[in-house]
Formats: sequence, C-alpha cells, structure tokens
Amino acid sequence: MRYKATVVYDGTNYNGWQIQPNGETIQNQIQQALYNLTQQNIHITGAGRTDKGVHAVEQVFHFDCDKVFLNFERAINSQLPDDIYVSSCLRVPDSFHARYDAKWKFYSYMVNTAAYNPLQRNYAYQLCEPLDVEKMRTASKVFVGEHDFTSFNATKLFEISDQVRTIYSIDITENNGIISFDIIGNGFLRHMVRMIVGTLIEVGKGKLSIEEIEDMLVQEDKETVHYNAPACGLYLIKIGYDED
Repeated sequence: MRYKATVVYDGTNYNGWQIQPNGETIQNQIQQALYNLTQQNIHITGAGRTDKGVHAVEQVFHFDCDKVFLNFERAINSQLPDDIYVSSCLRVPDSFHARYDAKWKFYSYMVNTAAYNPLQRNYAYQLCEPLDVEKMRTASKVFVGEHDFTSFNATKLFEISDQVRTIYSIDITENNGIISFDIIGNGFLRHMVRMIVGTLIEVGKGKLSIEEIEDMLVQEDKETVHYNAPACGLYLIKIGYDED
C-alpha cells in the first residue's frame, strides 16, 4: 500500500532533508520513526530536497507499507521530535510519486530589514538595512517565465544537464520591516531560490542593475553569480499536484 504524507518542520537543527553520512536529517528522523512503528526498514521519497537550515510548511513524501494504521499521524508524531510534525497521511494509488507527480512548488523567503531580532535569527535573514522594494519587484520580472537557470543554481551540470525551469510568479511584499519573496515555479535546482533572492537583494541595495541580471542569466555559467541568501530565511510552503 502506498501512502502520501505531508510534514512540517523546523530545519534549524538538521543537515537538510536527504539522508547523508554525517549529520542528522529530516528523512532519517521520519524513517527511524516508521521503523519504530513497523519494525520495517521503510524508505520515504520526498517531493524535493531542502538544504541545511531550510524550513517546510508542507513538504510531501510517499512510502510503501503493508501495515494499516488507525491513526497514522498520531502514531508517527509520537515517535518524532518536536520540530518535525506529520500533518496528514492518506492512502494513494501505487502509481503516485511525490517527486515526479509534482506540478509546481511554492517557496517563500523572509528578510528582516529592521533592527536585529535574535528571536528571528533562525527564521529570517537578519539583513537589518533598508531595501528598495520597487526596484526588486521590477528586477524580479527578469526571472519570470522559462529560462535556463544554469547561472542561478549550484547543481552541477553533470548531475542535471537540463537546467531549464519555469518560474510562474515572484511576489515581493513588505510588512513591518519583513520582506517576503514568494516564488512559484515548476521546479527548482539546488540553491536556486536563495541565489535569485540574494541577487534581488543586491538590486534592493542599489548594487546591481536589471541589465546586469539579464546578462548573468544569458551567460549560463556557474561562475557568474556569487550571491546566495542564507538558508535560515527559506521556507518550502507547498507542493502542487493535479488535485490542486
């Protein structure tokens, strides 16, 4: 039987989503919780990977298990730490795939431009200087649409040769000194959102022009862009499927 689950997590204390040799990860915590419940080594497949320190409001994963749970959410959450919470779990057709069936992804990035706030240090980039929001909104239009984002991500070309992705929208809002960058696209490569946001922040500081961003994009060169906003401000908000 295949299950589709959604999970919320605070990524502060983890080395990202995917299991790796050194450091604790979200995937490892969930798989360990499943083992505690079933005594089976169950592999979970996420809709995507988040980096160290990145948070998720609604990450999606699937797994196969022959056990029927009366209340899966309650059972698995009893085995998980307080910074990881499975919010839903449903039976789905065996053909469902959390990653390959995803149609779009919605990320949000938070920047604090007001005074330094130690309570937000793990949840918003503490830039603590003003940014020109209108300039950033104008510059963000360069990224909307289908483009080759080779210059704006850290995924090596030998890992994924096709680095063309489509961004459907970028919305930038400000509320009490917190600037939110809401980005929706059909898929994202490693550090792609953070590099786009980092570049737009330089525009907001008055250090980059729209023409320079356009040139970076068309160069399709990994050595072109060196701006990368810190992981703490990034949130995976939602994964979209056909039913959405």
